[in-house]
Amino acid sequence: MNLPIEPEDLPLTDSIDQSILMHRDAHFSGNFDIMLNYYKEPNKGVCLDFELDKIIALADLEREMGTNLSALVLSGSDAEKVSKAKTAYKKLRQLYENPTKDKKYLLLIADLILAEEEEPTKEIDAIVAEKGVIVRSLIELLRSEDFKDPLMPGYGKAPLLAAKCLGLIGDKRAIISLFETLGESDFFDEDIELAALKSIGEPAKEFLLNVLKGRPLNADNEKAAIGLIQFKEDLGVAETCFKTLQEIDVQKNLSFATYLILACENINQTSYKDEFIHLSQSPSLDRMLRQDILSIIKEWSS
Repeated sequence: MNLPIEPEDLPLTDSIDQSILMHRDAHFSGNFDIMLNYYKEPNKGVCLDFELDKIIALADLEREMGTNLSALVLSGSDAEKVSKAKTAYKKLRQLYENPTKDKKYLLLIADLILAEEEEPTKEIDAIVAEKGVIVRSLIELLRSEDFKDPLMPGYGKAPLLAAKCLGLIGDKRAIISLFETLGESDFFDEDIELAALKSIGEPAKEFLLNVLKGRPLNADNEKAAIGLIQFKEDLGVAETCFKTLQEIDVQKNLSFATYLILACENINQTSYKDEFIHLSQSPSLDRMLRQDILSIIKEWSS
C-alpha cells in the first residue's frame, strides 16, 4: 500500500529549497528546465542565494517522484504569494493585448518592469522622454511594496528602476517619495535613490536641509544627512552639517554624526575650518568620530 508522502519525509534541507520552488513557480511557469536554462547565464532575475546544484537536485528529485514538489512543500501563504505574482504577470501582459492611447504610460511602465536587462536603456529613455506626465506613475511604482518582492514581475528591482527614471526626469514631485525609500534597500541599491535626489538638484537639497534642522531628532534627520553627502561640494551644506554636528545630542548619535562628518569634507573652504579642527580635539568626542574628522583633515593636506 502506498502511504501519502509528508513534507517532512522529503530530503529538502532548508528554506532555500522552498524559495527556489516559489521562484520557479512565479517566474518560470513551474518548469525546472526553463529555470535551469535561465540560471546558466548571468540574467537579471538570477537569485544569488540559489546555487545551480541545488536547483538541479530539486529538479532530479521531482522527476524521480513524478509529482510537483510545490504541492507537497509550499504552505498556503507561500502558494498565495506565488498566485499573486502570477496574477501580476497576467495583468501586465493584458496591457499589450489591446494597446490604446490611454494605456501609453502604463505600457511604458510595463516595459520597464518586464525588461530583462539589468540596465534597460531603451525602456528608461522612452520613459524619460515623457518627462513630467509620467512622474505620477513612476512614483506609484517606486512606492509599491508589491514590486519590491523578488517573486513579483521585475524580480523586486522595478522600484529602483523607477527611482533612476525619476532622477533623470528631475521632477521635484518625486523628492518626498525618494527620501522615504532611503534605508529600505541595501547599500548599493540606495545609491540609485541618492543619485536621483542629487539629479533633482536645488529643490532636493533644500528639502534635505529642512529635514536635517527638524527637532526632535529622529530617523529622518539621519536620512537627510545621508542625502546631503551627495551635495557636500556645496559649502552651505557643509556649514549646516557642521553646525548640526556641534550639538552634543547629535554627537551621541554615532551613525548620524558620522554622516554629518562625511558631508563636511569641504568645510576647509569656509570660515569653520578651525572650529572643525578644534572639534577633533574635544575630550568629550567619541573616539570613532574623532578618527573620522582626522581622516578628513588629513585629506586636506594630501
